[in-house]
Amino acid sequence: MKLNAIDTEELKIIATVLQDGLIEVNDVRYLPSIRTFIVMITRFMWEEKIVNKTNNRTKAVLVFEDVLAVHSKNIDQMDKAKVLELLTFNFYYNKSKNIEIELLFNNDATIKLETEVVQAKLEDQGDSWTVEEVNKKNDAQT
Repeated sequence: MKLNAIDTEELKIIATVLQDGLIEVNDVRYLPSIRTFIVMITRFMWEEKIVNKTNNRTKAVLVFEDVLAVHSKNIDQMDKAKVLELLTFNFYYNKSKNIEIELLFNNDATIKLETEVVQAKLEDQGDSWTVEEVNKKNDAQT
């Protein structure tokens, strides 16, 4: 799968595709010199569940460009192997008229990106694999 988002409506589609995605803290990077936020996510393939009735996951890269700042809450950045489960995205305009995009995870963890425009890309990487169930916490390693 390959998706691009240049507005909040398209960002909602990416958020839906990534629901129940698993992210290791080690796989999150902000590169301020090029204003880019990158995350490797193990996403549940909802399209396979709907079409073929199978539970599959695949690795995907999510990239946000033109990011001015990144803040996290309730994430121990020293615990590199910690796995976060993505619930959804929130987005809104702040006082500076910039867009804030919040990635909301289980356990009240968040990553907030500040950007002037929505510019996101999602692209699957490699082959998928079968998992037992959607919310199995350790299926990222299977």
